[in-house]
Parts: sequence; structure tokens; C-alpha cells
Amino acid sequence: MSILFSKEKDKKIEKRYINEKVAIFIDGGNMFHASNYINIKIDYRKLVNFLAKDRWLLRAYFYTGIPQGDFPEEMKKQWKKQKSFLNELKNIGIKVRTMPLKKTPEGFIEKGVDILLATDMLSLAFRDAYDTAILVSGDSDYIPVVEEIQQLGKRVENVSFKKTSSYELRNVCDKYMILDKYIDLFTYVDKQIELKKQPKITFVDKIKEILKNIIKGNKK
Repeated sequence: MSILFSKEKDKKIEKRYINEKVAIFIDGGNMFHASNYINIKIDYRKLVNFLAKDRWLLRAYFYTGIPQGDFPEEMKKQWKKQKSFLNELKNIGIKVRTMPLKKTPEGFIEKGVDILLATDMLSLAFRDAYDTAILVSGDSDYIPVVEEIQQLGKRVENVSFKKTSSYELRNVCDKYMILDKYIDLFTYVDKQIELKKQPKITFVDKIKEILKNIIKGNKK
């Protein structure tokens, strides 16, 4: 007897492709604002592995703006931290791509980072360097480049946090993922919290453990 209706009829089946090549493009500014909002620290090595899964990874790219030339004294400490962070990304194999910050009356802002990311996505697609692009951003400005890449026969997956996610961008991509559901899989563990979770061993517990070891020794 055939089943005409099923409770799982709306369950989405994820298609897997043989020897699928993926490239990951991370919008650093977008991720920075989202992770700050929910107060987490991202382990990018874990994030890249989580997104690539068992697929063949061409490379992961990280895009951000950096200060150049003369900049205020208060930015120097911040830049020192950022430089150390970017060096860490390079050490784990993530390609860091940067653009100089633009000075405005309101302060320094990122300018041209999204264009650099979009250009790399398109360029690598034209060269047939990947089958699937994983765009880690919630910025709807990427919609035109996503559609162009799809016209080249490539797939685009969108990954973002709920806070910065664009419905329009998710809708145009072949697949999307909201990272809030998987935070434990790619964030640094707070060692202080882990220590608090561990049960305290009392003096009585230590005595019991010593006696238990003595009894085991005597039985042998």
C-alpha cells in the first residue's frame, strides 16, 4: 500500500555532490557585530570545519577593514588586538583579505570590503575553482553577486546569525543556515565556567577514594 500523506512530507532532503568543492567567504564586519551582540567568541577553525563538513575545502577567506597611515592614539591598542587576531587566522590557514578603513567626520568605517569579497567570489567562480560558495554574512547587498554566481552553474549557501540575517539574501541562496542554533559547535569554551561546572571534591570524598584504593589493593 502506498502512502499518500506523511508527517515528514515537508522535511527538506539535503543533496550531496560527489567530490564537491567549497570555498568559504566570511564577512568579518558582519560577524563581528553579530557575535558582539550575543556576547560570544568565535573559534574560526571550528567554524570553518563545521561549515565545510566532509566536503573538499578550497580555502576559507576572511574580509575586514584595517587602519592605515595616521590614526588616533586610542585606535592603536584596538589595532594591536586586531592584528594579533588576523595573524591567528593566517596561522590556521584562513586567507585574510583587507581594505583600508575610510576616515569620516563620524569616525573610521569599512569601505569596499563587500566589493572585495564579491569580486573574489565571482573571480573564483569564473575559474571553476569551486562548486559551492559558502557566504558567511547577512548583508543583502550580496544578492546580485549571488545570482550572477548561480548563473555560472554554481551553488551558494548563506550562513549568518539571526541578528544580522537578511530574509532576501536567504531566499535567493540555494541553502541557508542560522548559526544561533549551533553556537556550541564553533565557540571558545569559557574555562572559568567549565571549572564552576565541575563538582567540588570534599575532604571526605578524598578519604573515601583512598580507602577504596586500599581495599582494591588488598584484594589483589
